[in-house]
Amino acid sequence: MSFRLRESDCRTFEHLAEYRILNMTQLAAVLQKNKPAVRKRIRDLRKEGFVNVAGNEYGQNFGRPESLLMLTEQGVDILKGKNLIAADVQYENVGPVSPRLTDHQLLLNWFRIHLNQIERVIPRLRVRSLAYNSPFVPRRPDGCAITSDYSPIGRRTIRDAKFTPDAVFATTDGVEGKTLLLFLEVDCGTETLSSPQRDMKDIRQKILNYQWYFQSLKYKRYEEIFKTSYLRGFRLLFLTKTAGRLAALCKLTQQMQPSYFIWLTEQGRMFGDGVSGKIWARGGNLHATQQSLLGRLCCRASLPLL
Repeated sequence: MSFRLRESDCRTFEHLAEYRILNMTQLAAVLQKNKPAVRKRIRDLRKEGFVNVAGNEYGQNFGRPESLLMLTEQGVDILKGKNLIAADVQYENVGPVSPRLTDHQLLLNWFRIHLNQIERVIPRLRVRSLAYNSPFVPRRPDGCAITSDYSPIGRRTIRDAKFTPDAVFATTDGVEGKTLLLFLEVDCGTETLSSPQRDMKDIRQKILNYQWYFQSLKYKRYEEIFKTSYLRGFRLLFLTKTAGRLAALCKLTQQMQPSYFIWLTEQGRMFGDGVSGKIWARGGNLHATQQSLLGRLCCRASLPLL
């Protein structure tokens, strides 16, 4: 029997382009299908040259290693043929990320997948996202993603002080009409907390950038991007890979006031209760009662077993 692409295959290609790399558990969660069915279809798509399967990494429960899935150039051509991606977009901007960024990308993907779970648990909420390396995020004339900005805080010139969140989210309450703006920084422990040279990429400088962004009201430009009427601030989220790194970032955050808009957690808490549970250390205070991003709509929105 000759192979035929299905409409669902195109959606799979879109997700692989959006998330850049996914393991089998992640893809099943995104597609809301069971893993055996997803694995069977991926096997066919790989055989036909649309999907690459490479490397191994540990899944959600750090048990059996899982292969990583990514689009081939042939798979990207399908998306271009359907005008879902512009014809001039380079493959490296759609295909897999570099190996040194794999852990970072997978943790970013896990956060997004958990955040999307909120819509299923609380239907009144709508989640929209802009990831820093998604080929679907609009670009400015200078080629940077629309989520990139320039901070005047630091020792270098303003054009050098570019900062780009790992992702920007807007959660909108369909009943009350309120929108919560969220900036996400995924931390795998590879970045310096605070360098003597005040490096523009260390965590301390990132916090300074967001403090300026908050106080200058520059975040208000997202009212147009997300088509929302009024934003009254935002929350900066740090997601760490380990509890030890969470403690270090919390200590730094408390030293850098104002920090009440900075919320921190680690992946173990996220997998336990979902991003809408009481897993967040507001302002870096690990000793106070942990809080939920959703306030009175707090709920446990962990992923179902796949």
